[in-house]
Amino acid sequence: MSWPLRWGRQMVRNGHDILRVLDIVRFRPMPAGLVGLDHPWVTGIDPATGREIWSDNVLYRSPRLHRGDDFADDDVVLAANGRFLAHRVRQSAITPELPIGPLRRMPHAINYIHGSSHYNSGLILLNDLEDGYRHITDPRFREDLRRFVREERREVLFLFRCRQYDAWDYACLSCCMRTLFPWFCNPNGPQERVLWGNAGPFPAANLITSHWSDDVFALRRPGGAEQVVRPAIAPGRYFQRGGYGAGRPHARWPEKLLARMTYWRIRARGGKAGMFFVDRRKVYEDQIENRRARGLPDEDRL
Repeated sequence: MSWPLRWGRQMVRNGHDILRVLDIVRFRPMPAGLVGLDHPWVTGIDPATGREIWSDNVLYRSPRLHRGDDFADDDVVLAANGRFLAHRVRQSAITPELPIGPLRRMPHAINYIHGSSHYNSGLILLNDLEDGYRHITDPRFREDLRRFVREERREVLFLFRCRQYDAWDYACLSCCMRTLFPWFCNPNGPQERVLWGNAGPFPAANLITSHWSDDVFALRRPGGAEQVVRPAIAPGRYFQRGGYGAGRPHARWPEKLLARMTYWRIRARGGKAGMFFVDRRKVYEDQIENRRARGLPDEDRL
């Protein structure tokens, strides 16, 4: 019964995050080149080990289900997601800067946020959306996740091994996270866009704890590019109790209600759709025109 209070707390936190993003996108826009092409946010390489960092930042992996080729190997999921986001950062590491358009869709600040997301986040690997519900609604799992965020002050990224999903179910899962945690959630993935989510190689639900700003704002300071390269998460510290995933496998009505309200909120924005910090009609003008020429709708979005 505490979900209305949790929604209210999340609205305040998310509003604060929006103001911070507007600050570095519109009011005091961040320039290109705050990180170099050899920066770990661009390469994904941990300077301490000389290898890609993502497997070292995995907090928890659920037991794999055996369903043929439906579930990708963990290393494939981690590398595909990490390299995808690292490429976004690379677009803002190039100087002179790439113009907004097909070569760089996002402002530099958003690309830097992607760097914090893929390199510094704690990663959780699950099988599919049902596995996501069972873990997120498990009180012991939520308790351990909150402890990680409290102690490490990092973002959390849920990655799913199965690329196939029902868009409405994914929307409800993201709103389940928003109902059970006081943080916003973006449901990204390879199929049609879901609510405020964007494209990605695998389903990746980004639980936004607001700690991205610790990293991104530090880039403005002298030596900031070095300071934002956080070490890999120490193994064996979190999610050690075992027996997780005992929650329910589906959404409840408050979560479905939040998904429906969010859907109509985005629909009311018209051509801007689910892109908040850029004008999608301009940034993706080439793709929109290409779809129109083929007789397709502007985009497929739940």
